[in-house]
This record gives sequence, structure tokens and C-alpha cells, in this order.
Amino acid sequence: MKRITLTLLLTLVVTALAVAGNYGTDHYALGEFKLAKKWFEQNLTQQPAEAHYYLGEFAWKDGDTKAAADHYNQGLKADPLYPFNMVGKGKTLLKSNPKEAALLFKNALKKNKKNVALHLAIVEAYKANGMTEAADKQMGAARKAGKNSPILYIFDGDQILAGDSETKVGDAASKYSQAIYFDPENTVAQIKYAQVYLLTKSLDIPIETLKKVLAEHPDYTIAYRDLATAYSKKGVYPSAIENFKIYFEAADYTVNDISRFASVYYFTDQYESSMKLINEGLAIEPDHFVLNRLRMYNASKSKDTLGLDYAKKFFSLRAGADEESKFIYQDDLAYATILADAGRSEEAIAVYNKILTNQNERIDKELVYKEMASSYTKMKEYAKAGETYQSYIEYLGRDYTEANIFFMQGTSYYYAASSVRKDTTDAGKALLKEYVTLADSAFAQTCRLSPDSYVGYQWRGNVNALLEPQPTEGLAKPHYEAAISIILKKIEEGEEMSSSYRSQLLRGYQYMSVYYFMNDDKENATLYCNKVLELNPEEAVAKAILEEYKNQETASK
Repeated sequence: MKRITLTLLLTLVVTALAVAGNYGTDHYALGEFKLAKKWFEQNLTQQPAEAHYYLGEFAWKDGDTKAAADHYNQGLKADPLYPFNMVGKGKTLLKSNPKEAALLFKNALKKNKKNVALHLAIVEAYKANGMTEAADKQMGAARKAGKNSPILYIFDGDQILAGDSETKVGDAASKYSQAIYFDPENTVAQIKYAQVYLLTKSLDIPIETLKKVLAEHPDYTIAYRDLATAYSKKGVYPSAIENFKIYFEAADYTVNDISRFASVYYFTDQYESSMKLINEGLAIEPDHFVLNRLRMYNASKSKDTLGLDYAKKFFSLRAGADEESKFIYQDDLAYATILADAGRSEEAIAVYNKILTNQNERIDKELVYKEMASSYTKMKEYAKAGETYQSYIEYLGRDYTEANIFFMQGTSYYYAASSVRKDTTDAGKALLKEYVTLADSAFAQTCRLSPDSYVGYQWRGNVNALLEPQPTEGLAKPHYEAAISIILKKIEEGEEMSSSYRSQLLRGYQYMSVYYFMNDDKENATLYCNKVLELNPEEAVAKAILEEYKNQETASK
């Protein structure tokens, strides 16, 4: 919308109020009172009547009726014909001198009967004084004055959005859309239309709408904030960060804005940047619920040693009524991670179990099971880690479980098997066999899902080798052979001999050399010993086997 300078001519005043707006009036209509107040204070000299009216409105909202009346009177002194100050003054007199107030309203409307904004100001004056019947009557006059006024549709949208109807978001969006239809350049309607769609999943609508606003009004920095919010909700974090940075350069952001920007940095693993903003916000509002939550979340990811202190502070806060200020299971999840990192794994497990029994929220059990299994691993409770991965698999379904989960389950049971390998009792041997079987089954699934990767085959070899103190049966042989084949094929296709490939080939060759040696297959034992020594010329076992064959040859002569 175009900015129009207020003059003493009544006709231009009416046009300005009814059709156009400026930075101050637009931001006031958008509820951005801090920005609007700053603008009107800076424009007292250029537009004294309008500026005093809105400064009076701010004083009224703050409960300072005397200051409000002073501003309205100063506005009338600057321009006796500016009708909004008549309404403002009348508002202050409705209870003490209703006749004078009614006269002021009448005079304001005398030459402005079609000014919908003026009618609505009178409606708000009555409402502010608890005069519902008079407000309703005036509302009827407002609707009669401008059936197609965008201001009226914006007002209706605001009223709907402030209500508790289940369809209020869609209904409000419809009103703002109608406002835009009747005034395509109405910036307030466009921004409110975008803001209401931020409450939905249709995020392309606010993104395109706000881009249009910024093309026409690059100084409307709140549009950058809302655009950043839209990108953040859509998961387009680089664009969210870019727009938040522009918005924050104006230095008119709030603590809630800080929490939104800090969240984006958190979700992009930029914990240092996130914490910098969090600390800035908490210096202003130490008990801010979301910022304290984010500080704890950051600590859970960055392994901050103050994590337990942050968690204690967060859980001491009182939850609020809005969705962002309620305790959620992710809070417990972050706390459990902090406990585990602090070496208090048993307490962490207790928190995970608490989360899993939560009946009040829709729990991301896959995430909980993974975190819980990780804690068991840190505790070296490998069998319980494997069992927890099994719970994950059963919850999600075997056909929907990714290869990495089967691999993690397999390694858990591998380490569980390794831990009982030296137990020579019958119970120990049975447990070893059980863990090896479970690990092998998990690695088999890894192979099924990732047949072109050597990893599953290599670990099948590793775990089956646990059952052979001396590799005479060759339980690991087919698996190592498969892993070796895959690695060599990748190298033939141009991949470099990485340290990982070298290490895994060496392990496979070592097993094969000993297996063939134990089975009196000199030719293959020699072949694999030489392969071992190509990778590690100092490998003792291969050298010993070749030395043994050399000694046998010498003795036979």
C-alpha cells in the first residue's frame, strides 16, 4: 500500500484512513506494537495528528488512560478535523461523560460516514468500555458503510481467529482472501493471510505471499520473520536462516523470535550458533520455557557438561497453556541422553521406559528404542541392546526396518558373544551359541538389504569365527570369501584401497590362511599367507606358517 502524508484537508484524511496505510498503521493492524510505536514516535513532527492517535492507543492498551487522553487532545490540537482523535477522546469519556462521548463520535462520522475504519474504531471504543450492545449496533453501521471494504474482512478474520471454532483457521483465511480480492495491494491482508497459513501444512502459500510483500515493501522486516518461519516449518533451513538473519539485522526482534531462530540452528546441528542466541534470550527472560528447553536439547546433542544443570532448570519451570509451553516426551528423551552421557545410564534407561509407557502422546518409538539401545551399549549391556533393537524391529516391522538397525543389532549380539567366549561352563557355551546365532541372523538381514556391501558378510564371518577357537570347520569361511570378493570387485572398478578395505581383506586372508593350514592344504595356505604379507609384511602368523612349511621341506630332504 502507498504511504500518504496526512494534511489538514479533510478529504485527504478520509482517503488516507479508508484506503491506504503506512508502516506505522500497517504494523499496528498486524499487532506489531513495538515496531508501530517506534515509527509513530519518529513521525510525531511529520504526522502529528495520526501519530498522537496511535500513541494514545498504546497508552490505552497499557492502562494509562490519562496519557491516552493527553495524546488524543494533542492530536486534535494538531488537526481538529482528524476524526480518529475524536473517537479516542470519546473512548476516554464513555463512562464519565457518555453524552460528550456520543457527540464526539457523531462529529467524527459527520463527514466520514463511509469510513469503515472509523466505524470499527468506535466499535472498539464501546468494547473497551464493556458496552457490548452499543458495539454491536455500531458494527451494523460499519457493515452498512462498506460491504466490500477490505478493512471489514480483515476485522472479521481477526475476530474469527481469536475465537475457538474448530474451523477458525480456514474461515479466517477465507476472510483475508476476500480482503485481498477487494484490495490486491492491501499489505495487512496479505501478511495476515500468510500468517494464518503458517498454522497449516500448506506452506507454499505463505512463502509466495510473503515474497510478494517483500518485493513491494522490503522495509517490512516482519515479513522476513514470517518467511523464515515458513521455510523452517517446511524444513528448508538454509532459507530460514537467511531470512532470519535479515530480520534480526533490524534489531527489533523479540525473545520469541530468538527462540524460533535458535531452533533452526539446533535442527541444522549448529549448536554453537543456537546456544549464542539462547543465552541472549535467557539474559532477557531467564524462565522462558522454549529457550530453556532448547538449551537442554542443545546440551543433549553437543555433550555439554552443564546438561544436567540445564535439565534441572527446565523441569523446574511451570508449563503454559499453549502447545509450545507444554512438557512433551522429547524433553524426557533429551534428558535421558544427558543422563547417559553423564554416566548415569541406569537412570537414563528408567526415563526411556517412562517414555515408552506414555499413553498421552504419540511417541516416536523407533527413536526411543534406538536411543535406549545406545545407552545399553554404553553400559556394556550388549544383550539388552540387542533385545532393544529387536523391539524396534518388531514395532516397525521387519520388512520396513533399515539395514543399519539390523547391523547395530548384530554388533550388539557380537559383543555380547565376545563377552562370554571365555566361559567354558555348559551355560556359558550355550549362551555363546545363542548370541552368535542372533548376531548371524541380524547380519544376514544386513546382507539381504545391502547385498553389494561387504560389511554384512564380513561381520557374519567375524561372529561365526567366535565359535572356532581354531578355525578347522570353516564356519566363517563362506562369509569372508563373499566379503573379499565384493571388496576386490570394487577395487577393480576403480575404488582406492582404503584403510578399511585393507583392514578387512587382511582379516579375511588371515582367517583363510589359518583355516587351510589347520586342514593341511599347503597350496591354499601358502597362497593366503602371501596375500597377508602383501598387506602387512610383518604379520607374525603368516610368517610362522610359511616358516613351518620351509622347515618341513628342509626336514624332508
